[in-house]
Amino acid sequence: MGKRIPMDQAMEAVAITPNDSIYAKTNKYGYKINVNHPQIQPLYEYYKRRIGEKILSDRQRLNFECLIFQMIERKNSRHE
Repeated sequence: MGKRIPMDQAMEAVAITPNDSIYAKTNKYGYKINVNHPQIQPLYEYYKRRIGEKILSDRQRLNFECLIFQMIERKNSRHE
C-alpha cells in the first residue's frame, strides 16, 4: 500500500484541466477538434442528430471535423 493522502489532495492530483481551445490535444485517434468545447458541442450534437447516430464512427467523426474546418476557412476568408 502507498502513503495515505487527504481526499482534497488526491482530487487535485487527478484533476483534469479543461481544454479551452476548439482544437483537441494530441491524441492517439488523430482527432483535431475538441467536441467538448462550448462552441463546438452544439454543432457536434446537431451533426449526430442529423445523421441519426448517437456515437460516431471514426469516418463520421473525421467528416464532422472536415465540416468544422470548412466553416473556419469560410469565416476567415470573409474577414480578409
